Amino acid sequence: MRTKIRHLWRRHPLACAGFVIALAVIAFFAARFVAFSLYWADPAHRQQPLEPWMTPRYIAHAWEIPPDVVMDALGAPERPDARPTLKEIARQRGVPVEVVLEEARALIEAQGVAR
Repeated sequence: MRTKIRHLWRRHPLACAGFVIALAVIAFFAARFVAFSLYWADPAHRQQPLEPWMTPRYIAHAWEIPPDVVMDALGAPERPDARPTLKEIARQRGVPVEVVLEEARALIEAQGVAR
């Protein structure tokens, strides 16, 4: 078996390297998928009480509300790569974090999401 692998490596080094890299990428995304699936399958991670450390996207996922709706309601930055927490959003807007938390609670109630 080792001689076959060694032979392939010597004859086709680029193809073998590409294959190994492809396997590593597949393993990475498979592990990521399993980790996310296990995390969100736990009922303790869904519909959690709102906290200042949460991001609008986390709230959207946990409460099953479209992310655009949450971002707009909380006045989150328009940049898609930004991941501000509720505390950072409050600081940017110049309001206490409790105001942003209350806006998020009102949004959840308005969307009709039941606990």
